[in-house]
Amino acid sequence: MFDGSFKSSRKVNLSGRKKPTTGYNARLSSYISSSRGPNTAMVSGSKEELLLQNRLAREERSSLKTRTAASIKIQAQYRRQRAMQESRGAVFQELEQHLTQLVESIEIQDQAVLADHVQLIVRQFLFSRKTKQVARERVRKIQDYVVLIMLISCLKGSVDTDTNILEAEKDQVWIYQVTKMSEIVLLTLVQEQVKMSMHETGAMALSPYLLLLDTLTNGSKYTTPEAQKAHANVLFHLGVTTEYSSFDAVRACIAYQVKKGASCTEADQLVQMIARIAAQTLRLLAQDQHVRATRITQKFAKTILLSASSVSSPIMSHVMAAALSPDQLSDSDKASKLGLFWASVLHHFRDGLVLPLLSWHQRAIVVGNVIELASICLFDEALVRIIPFVLSELVTPSLVQWAFDTKHTQQDPMATEDDHDMNDDGEVMIVPPIYLSTQGFAWDEEVQHGVDKLGDVESSVRAQWQKLCYSNFSARCLDLLLRTSERSLEPTQPEDSAVSQFCHVLAIVLLSTGRSYMLTVAATFANPPPALFALLSAMTVEQFAGVPIFPTNNTSLIHSMWQWIDRAKKRMAIQRLTASLADRPLVFTTSQMQVLLIFNVAYSHMLLGLVDETFYNGQWPFRLADVIALVTFLKQFIYDMCWTINRDNTLSVGSMDEKELVLFSTVVTCIKLFNQLYDRDCRRRFMPDGAWLWPSMPVIEEVVDLELMREGGNHDAHAIYMLMNGKVLSSHARAALILVTIPQVLSFNERVQLFQKLLEDGKTQLGHIRDEFSRAIHVRVKRDAIVDDSFYFFQEVCDTMSPSALKLRVKVTFVNEQGLEEAGVDGGGVFKEYMDNLTKNAFSPEYGFFLETSEHLLYPNPGARYVVDSRKEALDRYRFLGRVLAKAVYENILVEPQFAAFFLNKLLGKFNYIDDLNSLDPELYTSLMRLKHYDGNVEDLALTFSVSEMEFGEVVTRNLVPDGANVPVTNENRIRYIHLMANYKLNVLSSIESAAFLKGFRDLIPGTWIQMFAPAELQMLIGGTATNIDIDDWERHTQYGGGYHPSQRVIQWFWEIVRRDFTMEDRAALLKFITSCSRQPLLGFSRLAPQICIHQVRVEGDDRLPSSATCMNLLKLPAYSNKESMRKKLLYAIRSNAGFDLS
Repeated sequence: MFDGSFKSSRKVNLSGRKKPTTGYNARLSSYISSSRGPNTAMVSGSKEELLLQNRLAREERSSLKTRTAASIKIQAQYRRQRAMQESRGAVFQELEQHLTQLVESIEIQDQAVLADHVQLIVRQFLFSRKTKQVARERVRKIQDYVVLIMLISCLKGSVDTDTNILEAEKDQVWIYQVTKMSEIVLLTLVQEQVKMSMHETGAMALSPYLLLLDTLTNGSKYTTPEAQKAHANVLFHLGVTTEYSSFDAVRACIAYQVKKGASCTEADQLVQMIARIAAQTLRLLAQDQHVRATRITQKFAKTILLSASSVSSPIMSHVMAAALSPDQLSDSDKASKLGLFWASVLHHFRDGLVLPLLSWHQRAIVVGNVIELASICLFDEALVRIIPFVLSELVTPSLVQWAFDTKHTQQDPMATEDDHDMNDDGEVMIVPPIYLSTQGFAWDEEVQHGVDKLGDVESSVRAQWQKLCYSNFSARCLDLLLRTSERSLEPTQPEDSAVSQFCHVLAIVLLSTGRSYMLTVAATFANPPPALFALLSAMTVEQFAGVPIFPTNNTSLIHSMWQWIDRAKKRMAIQRLTASLADRPLVFTTSQMQVLLIFNVAYSHMLLGLVDETFYNGQWPFRLADVIALVTFLKQFIYDMCWTINRDNTLSVGSMDEKELVLFSTVVTCIKLFNQLYDRDCRRRFMPDGAWLWPSMPVIEEVVDLELMREGGNHDAHAIYMLMNGKVLSSHARAALILVTIPQVLSFNERVQLFQKLLEDGKTQLGHIRDEFSRAIHVRVKRDAIVDDSFYFFQEVCDTMSPSALKLRVKVTFVNEQGLEEAGVDGGGVFKEYMDNLTKNAFSPEYGFFLETSEHLLYPNPGARYVVDSRKEALDRYRFLGRVLAKAVYENILVEPQFAAFFLNKLLGKFNYIDDLNSLDPELYTSLMRLKHYDGNVEDLALTFSVSEMEFGEVVTRNLVPDGANVPVTNENRIRYIHLMANYKLNVLSSIESAAFLKGFRDLIPGTWIQMFAPAELQMLIGGTATNIDIDDWERHTQYGGGYHPSQRVIQWFWEIVRRDFTMEDRAALLKFITSCSRQPLLGFSRLAPQICIHQVRVEGDDRLPSSATCMNLLKLPAYSNKESMRKKLLYAIRSNAGFDLS
């Protein structure tokens, strides 16, 4: 043992070597050597060396004193502890002998000992019970004696004989002894007899420990004010200051019940007694002692909230019922009182702990309990308002990903089936870059340790967490917080807002469970991850309640969120105006952006299933005026974030921190919502002209970087990321990135000009190969077999050369019905006529590959595979048709076929909504809408999640979900059925054919080039403007030759006939006669090359018919003698449907 001696031992050095310097000498040598540099030297015996020696000597003496004092202190402590143990052992032996003699001398079970004697015994026991020199069995035996003696004193002692300890003077010693004995009894009961108490209630009723605990803590035993005060002190210390408190006992009972799945609180006397003690302790909160109330609440909060599944335990329900005494209250008043209590608990819990410092498993437990509390208290306002501040400090991505990990989550029963029936090959799936996605969260040491610490309660805690998404918890909390914020003034700092804090939690959930889904700009029918889908469905479930009557007081969650954002926006505008910054963009804080993020995702999810009847007629969830305001806000917000460059919206290159991720996700979801509203506006206009256009955009032809518009360029969220990370500074490149994400912010004419420029640049790259007429590809076709001849011609060119060879000029020779080549040299006009005839016949429903809607709009025939010999040939035919249409667009030839919007959406990579079904199948659409509003039991209709079709005379059933034929449609899932059916008809049924068509189209024109346009705009690009022909524009841009002049009478007759005498169909026929296309050019007649020319033909008489050279857009018009003859000859010529033979 260390004896406290610090004298150094002398040792003889027999080696003859110099002993190594240590301590003071070593430090001195070190300082001297370090001070001697190449230019400095410390002279031995100098003043500097003496001062250094003195300083080092002082430091050495001080260090020696410190070590000596520490050693003495350690030795003294050791001696005290040893003396304490010896003293405890001696006292215990004395107490043991005394109790042995006492038991032998009297019947301690019947005869009470003097109260002073009992207190002496208790004092000796409390002092000596922790001795390490005595076996635990002996300590337990003495403990049993002490418990029995105290119990007999309480039950059989009397005031007269001074043998009742409960009647003794209740000073601090008495309070301490009663508290400590209650703690010992409580710990013993919980550790040794709680398991037995679950099954042997009779034995527990006779337990001295249980009887003593009941006696010492029962308030009925304390009748005087002094005794009641002492009793309150005992309860306070037993609940707060002891090592094992009454709340710890409650936690232990709850933990055992959770582990065993048992719930027998009412039949278990021990559990009831523990619950009663805890309830009595909580009742002390009503007393006017703030410090005590705070300590009790904090102890209760730390103990219970850190215990898994504690708040929903029957034991806790028993405690709350006893503590709050809500028996005479109504259910709402009970919930309110309970909510106020738990709100206070959460406040004290948040104030008493640094929540971010809790361990991983403690965070998981607390969050689970807080989520449970909301439903237990019926979403009381006081409780819900504190919940966001607690959750925002505890919820982390790793916890969310653990709670909703797919390995532990059942498959969504409404998920679409992953087989060939349901695969949408026509859709181009756009996957965000890997650094923007969550790649299965890292199961690091902290998470693994946390899961291990959770142990058996992991499943129950996860079940609590999943209520965050798989229940109405989030929706109800957010709705209440939004309504509360409307009634009260918002805090000055948005970070202090309960709404923003709760949205911070939801943002973590969204970005942790479905980041790749959220960062996809294109709206698709593909389900988000199950947890995300459940959360969004709960937040938008009100859309299924029917169509509100207009006007109405809109109280939907989505509407309330927009009102919150609008108020925040107006406050910022006022502040900006006050600070003379009115010309600068609004700067949103991260907290505000999180609210906007949740709004974007929720409203976007709602729009996927919101029918036009509700959106337009019911004007729900927004009035159209509010939608216009929302679009205006989104347009400006996206402009500020994506087009203007400043430090507030610039992202880091590579990884992003939490703040940047929120900013980026908010911008992406704003763009997604902006595009969805634009798609709806394209289907049925509600925005005024020019409402989608950005301000102050430069001339499009001069700024666009064409390389970024190529196929395989930067799309979707990655394009937005490039706009925001500061690497793309050139306005050329930035405009190109804008065009692949939000092209509608540029005018249609600008986009058409850009498209034509892209085509011209592509043709320029072919150079002289395309310009040389001798290098043109020759094709000889029969008019009555134009489709088949063209199919084999296109196939041969692609097989022998390449699909890109179709970009070369094509020289056409027509063969008439007699097998003779028609007159005329193809200088481009014959090819235009060829394309017009080919597209008319190839896309005709009679050909079998396209069908017509009731409005005569074309879409692929899902049964076309049965028209030809093999499936491969059918796909080859569709690819051929895609090449035909692309060739017409590539050559700036407007063609006649009009396509259905839902098919054009496929070409544009857009999502088809349920209202598009009205164009494809009006009867089915009507039936589905009736099903949506059906008042009876939907199961009576015997519908299932499947669809039956005829193939080769046999009925084939296709599942809409896995095993859909056995999944009945019910009132609860009918909305899902309606959308799955619409998705199947619109997006799945002809997906393979549409994909083949699109592949053929992309052989000539990259998909990104046409994705700048809406469906109606693409149709105009294909077939020109379908409006009435602008005669004035036509006349202004017409040339004259052969002696004609605008002032001549013949020319004036011509324009009078066209303007006044011709019908709209006659004008279209005349235009087709001259140019081979019946529609006017997309950007007006000024864009027609070459411009239309009316050439004079000098003949005698009025017998000759007008003729044309479509390759030159030339009308050969004889100089007729009168207006009527001209009219008749023009009508005969344009209605004869002849080719070049007419000349």
